[in-house]
Amino acid sequence: DWTFSAIPAIERAIQDVRTKAPPMLPAGLERPLRFMEKLGNPHLRLPPVFHVAGTNGKGSTLAFLQAVFESGGYRVHKFISPHLVRFEERVVVAGQEIGSDLLLDLIGECSRAAADETVSFFEFFTGLAFLAYTRVPAEALLLETGLGGTYDATNVVEKSVALLTRISFDHMRILGDTLPEIAANKAGIIKRDCPVVIAPQASEVMDVFLARAREMEAHAHVFGRDWTTASGQGDFEYRGKSLQCRLPMPRLIGSHQLINAGTALCGLENSDFKNLLTQDVLARAMKTVTWPGRMQRLDRGHLADLLPPGWELWVDGAHNDSGAEVIVEQAKVWGSEKPLHIITGFKRKKDTEGFYERLAGIPRTIQAVNANIDAPMVPPQELCDELKNLGFSGVSPAENLESAIQSLVFQFKGPQRILVTGSLYLVGLALKLNS
Repeated sequence: DWTFSAIPAIERAIQDVRTKAPPMLPAGLERPLRFMEKLGNPHLRLPPVFHVAGTNGKGSTLAFLQAVFESGGYRVHKFISPHLVRFEERVVVAGQEIGSDLLLDLIGECSRAAADETVSFFEFFTGLAFLAYTRVPAEALLLETGLGGTYDATNVVEKSVALLTRISFDHMRILGDTLPEIAANKAGIIKRDCPVVIAPQASEVMDVFLARAREMEAHAHVFGRDWTTASGQGDFEYRGKSLQCRLPMPRLIGSHQLINAGTALCGLENSDFKNLLTQDVLARAMKTVTWPGRMQRLDRGHLADLLPPGWELWVDGAHNDSGAEVIVEQAKVWGSEKPLHIITGFKRKKDTEGFYERLAGIPRTIQAVNANIDAPMVPPQELCDELKNLGFSGVSPAENLESAIQSLVFQFKGPQRILVTGSLYLVGLALKLNS
């Protein structure tokens, strides 16, 4: 839900903003910069910025950064999108979701500034977040792009440590149909004479990133050349140019999270926060890092309580080809002792085939759910037809998440494993219902 808050006054205020500043595609930086000027240019008064762009791993990379900062006793701001359950998740101020009074005050202030301007919903709240970050002290800002990079509203910042996570196919109608086109847009966050950390990429993507880094005289730190990660027996190793350490496996599940952890560590290694890179701080960060909705098990709550003993309920926000590959890898780790059942939903205008074809043969059943989500979703029966065309068996529509889970409990005896995936919006709904 785009506007959900547990506080009715905040939800009404956000809904009012959405009416006056509707969602719009990025159209260059002139519009957000004009809005920033109306707000007193808060983007020029921010603490040091770690700016992340990519297709997969952005939020996890910022989660690792946040865990390191906080394990070292530092406070950080964080700006992310979309939220999973509550709108306030998007704007983290000094380590806490933005408070009600501050959010309402800033909505009023930004609304007055936007009165004679054309401003998108995302641009409005980017400006609001930046204002908040100028009024509460913190040591750093962890900043996630909303869409792409070059013309994203967050790209009004003038200096940053840029972090480029894995690039794959997503938002093609906006960013382009090829990986180099998508990469060129993401590479727009690279700032002149600033560090840029590059996670593993296809060669054609890496060529684009390195060319942009040369053009901007940026200092590129490339996986495999300047830093690596490797898993061990219950731990993993990070090797950079000035930092080598062996750390406990992170709380976040999946081997891909070692890459996200390494991206964060390399960013810190090439920043003004090298003092945080001690064994104690980093080990504590790996043990405490959290990022909801990414290969997360729900073992208590409304939905989890629908399951018999021994059953498992997982959620994962994967919604593109790279995300599907993570599910395939995790399914191998799980093995076949507990049959896997997928409950899914998928947003329109995304690559349905590119996501689901990688999952063929993995689940015993797959249900397309009608979630009544505030986003343009593929209707359940239409999605079922596409899944059958891709060779899936055990395909059926479901009225909602609860009925999908209950039907599995009715049909199958013995412990089973259920995964809710295909959309961050669907995962957010699952977390909301479960809580």
